[in-house]
Amino acid sequence: MLEPERDIHMDSFTNHQLQLIIAQLDQAIYTHEQWYKNLLRILIAHLPPEEADLMPDAHQRCRFGQWYLGPQATFIQKNPAFNSLGDAHEQMHSNARILLQRISDGMTIPVTDWDNFDNTLDRMRLEIQALRHEFSEIARNRDPLTEAQTRASLLPELREQHALVKRGRQACALAMFDLDHFKRINDEYGHAAGDAVLVSTVKCVKSYLRPYDRIYRYGGEEFIICMPSTTIDQASHVAERMRSAIADQHVQSDKACDELQVTASFGVTAFSQSQTVQESLGRVDNAMYEAKSTGRNCVVVDV
Repeated sequence: MLEPERDIHMDSFTNHQLQLIIAQLDQAIYTHEQWYKNLLRILIAHLPPEEADLMPDAHQRCRFGQWYLGPQATFIQKNPAFNSLGDAHEQMHSNARILLQRISDGMTIPVTDWDNFDNTLDRMRLEIQALRHEFSEIARNRDPLTEAQTRASLLPELREQHALVKRGRQACALAMFDLDHFKRINDEYGHAAGDAVLVSTVKCVKSYLRPYDRIYRYGGEEFIICMPSTTIDQASHVAERMRSAIADQHVQSDKACDELQVTASFGVTAFSQSQTVQESLGRVDNAMYEAKSTGRNCVVVDV
């Protein structure tokens, strides 16, 4: 099977981790801008340069570099954009060192030297803003309760996978599930208990998914799972394992004497080259409702 063409790491972050990363990036942007303002002050007023900025490892000595190499950035160190940012930051400092050395030596700065610095400065800023945008988009499209993807991101991402299917690059399967008698939990134990069941269920389902699979909150207690590079037979097997795991859950509720249990009804289908994404969603929806109408807590495969 072909590997799906998407980042396999991003969906593993929790909402809390995403917000922490975004806050760190904002702080890193701020510290970089402060360094740049001080650089301009030195260049314009012909002040003595900071000793650290004249060192070959200046990119490691500034506050931005300390963040980049420090433990706070551990969450994103495997991201390709993070590595590109580090290269751009190092090159920018290399070009800044040329400017500062000329000022230190009492010489004027050639236009070409300034342009080289300015180009690498622009590249670094683009890299860090692109990285921030990437994490911001993930956070924006996350359900704040369950940490599944939101419905807003569903169609665009499914269309990307469907395009690969149409080009013969991969198979792709869809599963849809709905929690059985979920309203009864809310009515008997309250919405806090219902929320706990939803959170626990999504966490349970994610444990059976690969990093590049996606789960979306489609409705209140309805979820859709996209499984790239997966045949319908493979997807039905995974869905059966998830159905069994959901039924085996024991969710603690403050208002329940015993731990809560819930079951789910699954529908499974696969993208077809001859049918649209909307038609595939209709098929998986019909399969799920067939599962509910034939006794619930089962998997129905659309063939």
